[in-house]
Amino acid sequence: MRWIHPLCAILLAASAACASPKIGYDYDRSANFSAYRTYEWVPGEQEKTGDRRIDNSAVDIRLRTAVAAQLLIKGYTTPTAGQPDFYVAYSIQLKESTADFSAQYFTDGMTGRPFVHSVDTRSPSGAPRTESDPQSSMTGILLVDIVDASSKKLVWRGTATGAVEPGLSSRERDERIRDIVRKILSSFPPK
Repeated sequence: MRWIHPLCAILLAASAACASPKIGYDYDRSANFSAYRTYEWVPGEQEKTGDRRIDNSAVDIRLRTAVAAQLLIKGYTTPTAGQPDFYVAYSIQLKESTADFSAQYFTDGMTGRPFVHSVDTRSPSGAPRTESDPQSSMTGILLVDIVDASSKKLVWRGTATGAVEPGLSSRERDERIRDIVRKILSSFPPK
């Protein structure tokens, strides 16, 4: 297993082709989002995943700062006294996968129709064979949950899924997570 810097766990960065993370959301249609004015983080420590790359204070601070900034822009504040209207929580997962690149897809350049090219290599005996070229990649998943403070029910969940980019600088990591959190929370509250 290849080691990846801990902060990269939250960096659902673009792959080599600069693809954006996939953003989605779902919500409880019966929730009264217009009544929400104040929030707090779910009480207690962040749930541990067992993965040291994401179970650390640096990741936690970076995410909480990005979420708080977006909620402030939307007009939400933390209560000065009493219970908030909603709680916020997040969850991160990493999934390592090995892709089989034995078939490479190309376009003919004219009609845009793809065709497959198999990688042909020679076995030790000299006989031709098609051999896969497995390459490891890391996918990150970030969930941001909104929980109604009165009912303790999940009322909104935003998601981002994308390739993890391990080579980003600290500044690039900050920008990436701010951008991803902004995109996730762009659909909160739902209209």
